[in-house]
Amino acid sequence: MMKNYSRQKIYLKQSVTKAGLLAGVIVGASLAASQVQAASTLMELFQKKKAPAVETVQPASQAPVAKAARPATPTAAPVKAVKVSGPQVYDYRADKLVRIDFSKIDEPVTSAAADVALVAPASEVETDATPVAEDKLYSELKSYFATTRIMAEKPIAEAVADFYIKQQRLLWVDENGATARAEKLLAFFDNADEDGLNPKDYAVEEIGLTVEDGEEKRLQKLLNFELMMSARALRYAIDAGEGRIVANRLSGYHDLPRGRVLPAEVLAALSDQADAADYLANFQPQSKWYQALKTELGKLTPESQEIRIASDVLIKPGQENSELRNVIAVLLKKGPASYLNSHQEILLQYAQSDKYEPELVAAIKDYQSLTGNTPDGVIGRSTVAALQGELTSVKRDRLIYSMERLRWLPHEFGDRYAFINQPAYRAYFYDKGEETQAMNIVIGSRANQTYFFYNKIQTVVFNPSWGVPRSIIVNEMLPKIMRDSSYLSRNGYEVYKDGKVVPASSINWSSVAAGKTHVGIRQKPSLDNSLGELKILFPNSHDIYMHDTPAKSYFKRDMRALSHGCIRLERPRDMAAAVLGKSAEDLKPYFGKNERGIKVPEPMPVYVAYFTAWLDEASGHIRYYDDVYGRDEGLEKAFNKTSASRQDVSA
Repeated sequence: MMKNYSRQKIYLKQSVTKAGLLAGVIVGASLAASQVQAASTLMELFQKKKAPAVETVQPASQAPVAKAARPATPTAAPVKAVKVSGPQVYDYRADKLVRIDFSKIDEPVTSAAADVALVAPASEVETDATPVAEDKLYSELKSYFATTRIMAEKPIAEAVADFYIKQQRLLWVDENGATARAEKLLAFFDNADEDGLNPKDYAVEEIGLTVEDGEEKRLQKLLNFELMMSARALRYAIDAGEGRIVANRLSGYHDLPRGRVLPAEVLAALSDQADAADYLANFQPQSKWYQALKTELGKLTPESQEIRIASDVLIKPGQENSELRNVIAVLLKKGPASYLNSHQEILLQYAQSDKYEPELVAAIKDYQSLTGNTPDGVIGRSTVAALQGELTSVKRDRLIYSMERLRWLPHEFGDRYAFINQPAYRAYFYDKGEETQAMNIVIGSRANQTYFFYNKIQTVVFNPSWGVPRSIIVNEMLPKIMRDSSYLSRNGYEVYKDGKVVPASSINWSSVAAGKTHVGIRQKPSLDNSLGELKILFPNSHDIYMHDTPAKSYFKRDMRALSHGCIRLERPRDMAAAVLGKSAEDLKPYFGKNERGIKVPEPMPVYVAYFTAWLDEASGHIRYYDDVYGRDEGLEKAFNKTSASRQDVSA
């Protein structure tokens, strides 16, 4: 699927955490058929591990605790429960730039010391090692290192300083200025937008040597150019190799490791590369997925006259907002003829107004009804999405976001793997790089989002029991239980306390609600089990997995963000058979009354991903999907913050 450049010794092998299921998990029980929609995952139970997960709400006054053997009645005083909340969306923090520190440039360096300094204390370094030979130009520049003020991200700054202090040689300049190798790399940086990157992030000011320059100024220009080239080459390698955005700083729903690109090793390798541009280009994903996105991006030329509405706009009736003019302009340009026949006069009347007047509200409500949105008159995310439609600029953005997200993942997916694209509501299985299964899925609701991560499938469990997550117990089930303690037994639940099954009536549910008593609720295997007849496990700290569901009607809906976070499969038997390397017919002996786990012959990757632009293999075209969780908006903000930080070169 891509070039294997692990031989460059730049990427560390990414090992997927093989976290076992947490010990002592609260086992759970079954929901009645009417509760199937609200019972799909154990996700929230484990969120306490990853802050901020559990928020304890301290009541001002505690309701009287009922006796253990007596259930709460409908007239009992309300009990304030411990609230189990989900991960948060973060205010993205871009890396700040630091000055490259060459204060140790004058310390003596030997070749042996350079080799072992990172693993041995100074006292253990051989004393008879030969000095590192300096090239002539480096010797002339050496006295200027300590006073230069070049800025870079901290890991890059440290790698650059370490390289020049220890290696004492130059990579990009000679006595006459920039080398041909450097000029080729600069041209490569100028075309970074072809990969959805910002060329300004890698720009290096030309040396600009003139006859009027004195020797000191000439040397300082050469040195500044040399150091900037190395710093920008490292920035490009990291951006291409694992993304310019640190995914886990976007939200608690992102769980994607970094650290594949090692700046010190990249710079050492660059020093030996005849073609630095070709070397750095190979840090980009080389898969068919990435190439398809890149090709499509090249086809879409930005339109200078397109009107863009801010994606995070929210305008309520009576408010003033400058984005209102853009909303009206798009309506006048793209509104259906039948709509404009009725509303064009009003739209023109308010075309230059920032005040959201009642007449305009009525026109917006009609447009919302026309596009299938709630006609509430509030101009928000869904209304803007309908207005923007198929704008070229929107498509380009989605391609760029998807290319960035691909950099967060391993650049080789493997020969056999499962792939879930949340915005598409689809799951796929690939064998030898070819799609063998594709099916509709249901993912987490906006309030209970499915995470973005990857792991390895290890087990298929047939006839699974289902442990009700603590969040569902506390946030959703307790009100029913406290009104009627027979609710659990009547609907087939088992209650556990201290590892033993106990009668529901023996539990002080007020104490459970207040977080003082902990119980588990479990649903035994059955046809009505919320997990259906099987689940596919890839152990992770979020307790996300794929599973069957009795709620088959949900797969017919266009919008399928309906679960508590897990992935419900339209055809679970087909996926299970593919994972196990069997036919669906081979699975029949595994179904019955008793829970049974079957190990996957060889654990395989599963990518629980999020792409609003993706290649549809059936048609060979790129398809675009709604940003169901609003993550494109967060990524755009992170891009802007990163670019702003990178332009702040003040020391």
